[in-house]
Amino acid sequence: MAPEIQFDDLIERLHEDSFDSSAPALIEQLNAAGTHVLFDFERLEPQAPVKDRFSSFRDEVARIPTMDRVSELQFAMGLELLWMRLQDARKRAGFSQEEVERYPDINDTKCLNCGPSDQLSCFGCSPATCDVRTREELRDRTHDLIAARNEMVERHMHVVFHLLEKYRHVSIPNEDLVQEANESLFRAVEGFDFRRGFRFKTYGAYWINQAFLNAIYNQSRTVRVPAYIQKAMKKISRVIGDVDGGVHNIDAIAEKAGVDRKLVLSAMGRNRFTLSLNKVVDQNEGSAMVEIIAGRDEAESPELGENSAMTSYLEHAVKRLSEREQEVMRMRFGLGGVGIKTLSEVGSSLGISLERVRQIQRAALDKIRGGDFGGKLEQFA
Repeated sequence: MAPEIQFDDLIERLHEDSFDSSAPALIEQLNAAGTHVLFDFERLEPQAPVKDRFSSFRDEVARIPTMDRVSELQFAMGLELLWMRLQDARKRAGFSQEEVERYPDINDTKCLNCGPSDQLSCFGCSPATCDVRTREELRDRTHDLIAARNEMVERHMHVVFHLLEKYRHVSIPNEDLVQEANESLFRAVEGFDFRRGFRFKTYGAYWINQAFLNAIYNQSRTVRVPAYIQKAMKKISRVIGDVDGGVHNIDAIAEKAGVDRKLVLSAMGRNRFTLSLNKVVDQNEGSAMVEIIAGRDEAESPELGENSAMTSYLEHAVKRLSEREQEVMRMRFGLGGVGIKTLSEVGSSLGISLERVRQIQRAALDKIRGGDFGGKLEQFA
């Protein structure tokens, strides 16, 4: 039976000063004995159960022990050792240099799902030309690296929640931000080098912040504006108040912001926000944005053939209302070619209060919905 060693015991053999000189010999020793690495990572006891998924996930992360500087360095050296061992196995299996240096991707699921007697032939494990023993070794080395990589990511998920506090007021759900940040940690593990002297916690925090910013750039608007446009607008916004002529002096803005003139024009033209037509613009009158924006008669559009039927149903429904209700409905919703008026304008025209107009409108709408034509009109909603 092949010898086994716990990952925690393996990394105790590693020392920062002598790692590069001693690692090849240790790998050769492990390979000669056919040693299997075992992973048994500690988890704290679960807390009281929580209701929502986000809090539950946060509680799961809180159960994962964090690392101090020393333990992080030891773990990073162990991860590097497993990566070197996988590369060594790939070289001996005849992989090309590009394949040898390819770090297992988070989408390499085949390497995790095939059973011991059913090693799949995938890029992450081994080519089909390898013999069974070689394929088994490659698959085991891949599993070892992925297990350690995943633990490194999980040990630093608490950093995601710490940095998330800075972005709690953005319009993107916390769940989406956390998902983007967690994925960025996998990229951070791939690019981290403990030899440079700084902590993975610091390096990972940079990737997490970049993930948060990219998510905000790409997802915070109803109509997506490219990230480079938004970054250009940040530079433009900082200087636009100090430029004579403001937004009209494009050349001065471009020079002061250090942005190409064409990019300034493009950014200022595309950096637009969306507004809901239902947005209330007058709190006193209850007027919505749709009431102050001129529109066109949709019935004139030949491609909208359904409008003629809708107009017919609506006219018949309105005729069943009282005279006062018909007046209010025509003025409020622009029926019969009459322009749309606010509650205040309708009240002034009819000599009644704003609240009375609102009551008449509500009663008229209830009658239409409950009448013979209510069901027919619902199909156009």
